[in-house]
Amino acid sequence: MTQTLNARDGMYYALTGDTFDGKQAKEMGFVNMSVPKATLKEETTRLAKKLQEKSPAVLRYTKEAIRAVRFMNEPQAADYLNAKSDALRFVDKEDSRTQGMKQFLDDKTYRPGLGNFKRQKAKRA
Repeated sequence: MTQTLNARDGMYYALTGDTFDGKQAKEMGFVNMSVPKATLKEETTRLAKKLQEKSPAVLRYTKEAIRAVRFMNEPQAADYLNAKSDALRFVDKEDSRTQGMKQFLDDKTYRPGLGNFKRQKAKRA
């Protein structure tokens, strides 16, 4: 589904006040997933635990970066993402990048795309 179609659906529902259910919201791209009410708590907990395994600083910077580069051209986006990556090194108290690279390159315990690296408290200089 395209971004234009979502905007059109949004306009329709905003102007008419019509309601829609979770399945319709998923079809329109308003939400990422729709689950039955009976499993909502279980699915919410599963998602929260999945996010909890990831570095909070990396999640925050990724979210900011995705929002920021949406309307940039490619060179602007590349510059922004490089600057954001450099800034992340200074604010990430867990030193996630170093941990992930060590677990991938040295320890061979982390394979990007096939799971998360194991978060640990890193000592920073």
